[in-house]
Amino acid sequence: MMIKKSFPYILLLVIALTISSCATLIYGVKQSVAIQSDPPGANVFINGKDQNKTTPCIVKIKRRQPRNENFDREITYELKKEDYNSVEIKDEGRKNYFVAIASWSLYLVPGMIDLITQANNQYKKEHSAKLYPIGKTIFKTDTVFKREIVYVNKDPNTPKYIFEGKSDIDRNIPQNKEVKSRRFALIIGNEDYKSQQLDLSTETDVKFARNDASAFKEYAQKTMGIPERNIIFLLDATMGQMRQAITKINAIIKSTYGEAEVFVYYAGHGLPDELNKEPHLIPVDVSGKNVDDGIKLTDLYAKLTEYPAKRVTVFIDACFSGGARNQGLLSARAVRVTPKKDNLGGNLVVFTASSGDQSSLPYDDQEHGIFTYYLLKCMKENGPNVNYMTIMNYLKQNVELESVLVNSKEQTPQVNHSSSIDKEWINWTLE
Repeated sequence: MMIKKSFPYILLLVIALTISSCATLIYGVKQSVAIQSDPPGANVFINGKDQNKTTPCIVKIKRRQPRNENFDREITYELKKEDYNSVEIKDEGRKNYFVAIASWSLYLVPGMIDLITQANNQYKKEHSAKLYPIGKTIFKTDTVFKREIVYVNKDPNTPKYIFEGKSDIDRNIPQNKEVKSRRFALIIGNEDYKSQQLDLSTETDVKFARNDASAFKEYAQKTMGIPERNIIFLLDATMGQMRQAITKINAIIKSTYGEAEVFVYYAGHGLPDELNKEPHLIPVDVSGKNVDDGIKLTDLYAKLTEYPAKRVTVFIDACFSGGARNQGLLSARAVRVTPKKDNLGGNLVVFTASSGDQSSLPYDDQEHGIFTYYLLKCMKENGPNVNYMTIMNYLKQNVELESVLVNSKEQTPQVNHSSSIDKEWINWTLE
């Protein structure tokens, strides 16, 4: 008799449990997603982890994904294929609010189950991407690398720039097995000064600087394992763009509390102050008459080391010509004013293209600066586990000889580092 009286209540409880946890029961804690690419055969990575599957394929993803900066659940897919640029796809989970309300309104415990499993999250059922071959990449030359055509500095009248990747270093770039979420890069290639300063001649442009920066970005992603979202990429950058980028990288270092590994690459013009010979990086809208409007190297280093970082590495393929202000910018990349070792603080290493009053000229056959060409060639031949001492020795051995053979001028790359890492930096690697 007692059971008969209790039966309606038991039945109601069962119904409530079933309905209120229907997200977990019906949808499950995982979702199937179809991944396709053109061409097929791309390796699929989810949140940086290799799924051991190639496109086209079906992957099972957890509905409970990490939260992004907006506190939304987000999953990151990356498609990688040899000889092709990798593609990253992000997908934010969308809530089934009807089921979520039912879960909590009818019964508390199953609602908690749905919350833990995040079974109310729904993601796109399929994704597809076009992969572009390395060496045929067409991409934006605005502030962010997008691999498609737009205009330099947002001016529709400026000629389009396409990175064609004609050099051997632009193909078959070695891959790092891991995505390094705490690695960041600032990459700048300033080539076209004439478009921003009409009183200049084309000889003031820095030959192949955009190619250099574009190729370095490919190595930053593939060999160094830096996620594309962690890269600030500028071509033909103005003073405002460069200062904003340096401020942003400074804020990134601050917010990572000593865990950041930062790489800075610059190809373009530089000039010393006429009076104190302080070297400056020169944005495309700054003339030789106004060197102080450029980026003082000591200020750049101060920003990079203001807050603790695991390490900071700077590569400079720039010209500090030493000419008077009324001589303007020179076409040769001559490093005539170099930073002193005791000026460097923090965990900082700086590789520069040449020494003293030597010139650092382009490598016409490879359509790169000769310093950048051998820097990237060393990375290509040795892979991510190459250490800094090997890089420096490789640069000196190859750049010195090749510069004489190709340009009939001596050029000796150099490295400076802060005293705090006197015995450590030589064993640092890109892995």
